[in-house]
Amino acid sequence: MAARTTIANVTLWVTTLGVLVPAKQAHAQTATKPTAPVAVAEADESIKNPALSLDPSAPQTGALPGGMTPAYGQEAGGMGDWRFDYHGQFTMPLAVGINSRADQQEGESDFVLHAPPQVPGDKETFSYTNAIPLPYAQLNLSYGNSIVTGTVILAAEQASIASGFFEPASQFGINDVFLDIRHRISSAVNLHYYLGAFSNRYGTPGEYDEGRYGTPLIARTNGAGEAIVANLQVAKDWTILLEQGLLGQSNKVPADLTPEAWNDFADPNVGASFVTHLHGGLAFRRNATLGMHYLHAWSQDDQATGRLAPDGYISVLGGDLRLNMGRFGHLYGSIAQTRARNSRTVGRIIEVLNSEGGPGLIENYLGPQSNGNGEILTFGAQYDLSIGKLVSYPVPFSGDGPDIFVSLFMLGAHIDSEDPTRDGVLRFKRGIEASYGLLSWFAASFRWDQVDPNMSNTRESFMILSPRMIFRTDWQATNQVVLQYSRYINGSMTTVRTGYPPRDDLTAIPDENVISLSASMWW
Repeated sequence: MAARTTIANVTLWVTTLGVLVPAKQAHAQTATKPTAPVAVAEADESIKNPALSLDPSAPQTGALPGGMTPAYGQEAGGMGDWRFDYHGQFTMPLAVGINSRADQQEGESDFVLHAPPQVPGDKETFSYTNAIPLPYAQLNLSYGNSIVTGTVILAAEQASIASGFFEPASQFGINDVFLDIRHRISSAVNLHYYLGAFSNRYGTPGEYDEGRYGTPLIARTNGAGEAIVANLQVAKDWTILLEQGLLGQSNKVPADLTPEAWNDFADPNVGASFVTHLHGGLAFRRNATLGMHYLHAWSQDDQATGRLAPDGYISVLGGDLRLNMGRFGHLYGSIAQTRARNSRTVGRIIEVLNSEGGPGLIENYLGPQSNGNGEILTFGAQYDLSIGKLVSYPVPFSGDGPDIFVSLFMLGAHIDSEDPTRDGVLRFKRGIEASYGLLSWFAASFRWDQVDPNMSNTRESFMILSPRMIFRTDWQATNQVVLQYSRYINGSMTTVRTGYPPRDDLTAIPDENVISLSASMWW
């Protein structure tokens, strides 16, 4: 694409940056998607490119209500087409839990208000559903051309102005810094080199995001290093997909550091950690992608508990299948086996089901008596369908009219552990979400979740019923306001976490009613 030299061209380019891509219109696993008429050829080429992972620049959040998916800008047209891009997304909610006062005294109301709500489902636990919106903001700053792009990402999980206390750990600041180098060897061979500090996500159920649960089902890696992505077209409709990566950490918790709120309760017993990962897959056009994934994270650091215990590791072997079935929707399924040995020393270089490293696996899955040893078999699926796209065929549906969007999703985890209290535990959750876009400015939505943290003890289970009203400024607006009510039906042993850092509190009574008002925008 030639350099922009006229005001008209500049205006056209700027107006394409914030286009909302309706369901099933953009490249499945890339956050930088051409969407404007000026880049039809580029867009068609991008759509043909399947992938095994979510692009590092994509927001680290789950799917938005109503089946909406942000799309960011368009790629540069050539080596001389240097451009600066500024993209972002935020969701800022007020969520209030309503409960009865256990010991009402004179002058006290018979009900109490909790913000944040006192409900089960911290993000790193299996009980997390993403049904109640969480604060999140991400700003992507990038500069480059068609060959190389440098990206800096700023992110936060709290807005300081709304916080009851200042929590430094929720203000990520500069979270990712990386180069993306694109090398087109031939018409059939394309390479991407990622170098710097970034995150890779494998097993993302959503067609464009982390899915309804906001959880990569295979693993997430975090660190500094490199990753190489290769697409090799071996026939007209067939492409071999290959990925390789090696990441480490740029610092380590000092042995004499006291875990406190300002350092996110950093653990001095965790060693310097590294992760290597290999992935291979086969894609038929962009209709089907079959992937295999292997990740191995380890620590062999004599400055951690390595002097007192053997070196630890966490390995993940998984496979997934993604079907883009056109008007019949998008289907994703995965299965993975996580094996941990002496994993207490492995840091957050790897996350499994949002649990950070070995300490996270021990706390949330393997149990305190496991010595960091055990295995977790995870399996999950998600199916998304746009009724508008289905019934409008063969006329393309661009999301500029009424639509019903339906999503079905599930996730299970079976635990084998040396801790007898966790050994043999099967955890399972499932849900459905349906949204009806009635008007250009209004949609109604409903979500149902059932969570069983222990299938052998249904008293720990809970259900969430969440009707929603979604307001926006147009059919394809890049903003929405969601008013939501959630009814929790809790079991007699449903557990919530309280305190700082949060810990299971068997004395806390979970809230049964939650009201939230959230504002989201992307550009």
